Formats: sequence, C-alpha cells, structure tokens
Amino acid sequence: MVAETSEQALFKAACEGDETAYEALQRRLEPVIRRFVRRISGGHDAEDDIVQDTFIRFYRNMHRIQPPSHLRPYLYRIARNRCYDELRREQKRDWLSLDDEPVELYVSFNQGNRNQMDDIAHWILLHMEVREAIDRLSPPQREALILFSEEGLSYSEIAEVQGVSLGTVKSRLFHAKRQLRQLLHPATLEALEDAFSS
Repeated sequence: MVAETSEQALFKAACEGDETAYEALQRRLEPVIRRFVRRISGGHDAEDDIVQDTFIRFYRNMHRIQPPSHLRPYLYRIARNRCYDELRREQKRDWLSLDDEPVELYVSFNQGNRNQMDDIAHWILLHMEVREAIDRLSPPQREALILFSEEGLSYSEIAEVQGVSLGTVKSRLFHAKRQLRQLLHPATLEALEDAFSS
C-alpha cells in the first residue's frame, strides 16, 4: 500500500514514473515545506505560489537527486531560494499598504479550571516571545535555527540547504542560540530552563 511506504521508496517509485507514488510523496512533504516557507517568508501572500513552484521544480528535477536521502534538503533548498526570490521582488517594489491594521491575538478559554487557563496562557505568551525573538535573528541564523529545531534537519542537511560548510552551520546555530539568550527576557529564560530541566 502506497500510504505505508517509506519516503525513499515513494521517491524511487516516483522517479520511475509512478504518478500515485509522486502524489503520495507530495501529500506527505507539502505540510512541512509549507510550514518552513511560512516561517522564512513571514506568512507572505505568495506562500501558496512558493509551495506550488517548489513541487513543480521538484517534479521536473527529481531524477537529479542522489542519493535519495538528499530529498528533504533538496526540497528545503528550492523552497528557501523561492522565498528569498519573492522577498527580493517585494523589496524592489518597495510597496507598503497603509490600509493594513495590526492583528491582535485573542485567546478564548471555554473549558478547564483557572489554573489550567493560567498555565496555557503562560505558555502561549512564552511561545510568542520566543517566536518574536527568532524572527529578529539575522536571516541565515533564523533559517538555520528553524531547520534545526523546527524541521529536525541535521547539521549536514542544513549545510546542503544553505549551500555553506558544516562549520558555518555550527557557527550560525551557536550565534543564533547566544543571540536568543540576549533577546529573551530573563524570566522567560528561567521558565524555559525550569521546564526543560525537569
């Protein structure tokens, strides 16, 4: 059954012309590529186009991916390049809408006792602060950190995606983590350390 097949087996079958395998592979990989595009581009209006173009380019060039274990880094690299193409195009237009109003986050609690609501609200606020701090990192550091912590790529896979050496990836992650410690409020750091040390 196709749904139970491993990513690499689906990839191999897709390369051999199996359209069903390709469709299953795209369904499996699209959510992670979309999440990555959203994080790199900041929820850009062209997100759907970037994801679609990533898979079109993948479909046209999948026979070039060797070994099959390079599949995810290859896709992330295409998506990354398309994101930066779109962001550069947007900067050239130098367009800013004055009609856009700030978005506010509203959290609704319909269930649970007061302690649970306080705990949930606490973690939502911590998450928002960490995401905002990550977004303030330099693009290469932010990208490396997202690929490592959110997408689960190895250092060598990140190096392949970013087109840099392994040492550069290690340096970017080291500096990203150090910068995050400086950007986050001391109480946030303490709460995170308490949560992850227990």
